[in-house]
Amino acid sequence: MTKEKSALTGLKIGVIGCGNMGKALVRGLVERSVYPQNVSVYDVDRQKVRELRKDTAVREAKSARACVSLADVVVLAVKPDVIPDSAAEIAGAIGRDTLVVSIAAGVPIARIEKAFGKPAAIVRAMPNMPALSGAGMSAFSPGRHAQGARHRRIAEALLGAIGETEQVPEKWLDLVTAVSGSGPAYFFLLAEKLIEAANGLGMKVDTAKKLVYQTALGSAKVMIETGQDPEDLIARVASKGGTTEAALKAFQKKGFGKIVHDAVRAAHRRAREISGGGK
Repeated sequence: MTKEKSALTGLKIGVIGCGNMGKALVRGLVERSVYPQNVSVYDVDRQKVRELRKDTAVREAKSARACVSLADVVVLAVKPDVIPDSAAEIAGAIGRDTLVVSIAAGVPIARIEKAFGKPAAIVRAMPNMPALSGAGMSAFSPGRHAQGARHRRIAEALLGAIGETEQVPEKWLDLVTAVSGSGPAYFFLLAEKLIEAANGLGMKVDTAKKLVYQTALGSAKVMIETGQDPEDLIARVASKGGTTEAALKAFQKKGFGKIVHDAVRAAHRRAREISGGGK
């Protein structure tokens, strides 16, 4: 099968961690632009790797060090508390030109660099749950040793296998976590409440789900394809004296805007606590 030519073409990739996000990334890479034989995967749970290997034909590594020994790009897809041990284990196998992409939530670049104990080209990324369906949003920040255009293109191509990407300053990543990292749950909550409201007024749950899910998908497509501000799109739906206007007034009366702002601030505050404020 011919693969799309990208910044990853010809590169060897080592993925440490075979949880949901690690598996989604590997599948996205193999489907889009990377030949399976160029991808090695390691996880302490060997069964997870074997199951992924059946689906994708990627290589199974016997250890984290073996996984990255010949890699041009290393992905740390492990839990945050495992980062220090994982970095220490593979530090000796990481070359000066090896790009390390960490998708461990809340772990600052400085902490990863300290764990390596030597200069390393590190990119910290924050993908979100829709990556599992190839529709994720990943923000990323290059560390001081990964500032070149080549490393940026590699990071974009890697994360692009699971959705859209955006480079941001690392100081914004805690806010990214609060907006797009946690964001899917906000939309799911709205969907849940719309379904409950419809059901409470007599509609069958299955019918309500279909209406709400397709409305969410269609609304997202309109926002992305038109590029218009939400305020303008709202005006296109809400006729004066109509049903939408009545609903929007109810939202405003209950302080919907303040509720959303408070929720994002709470998530941002917690993200900063977890990451140590980026320090």
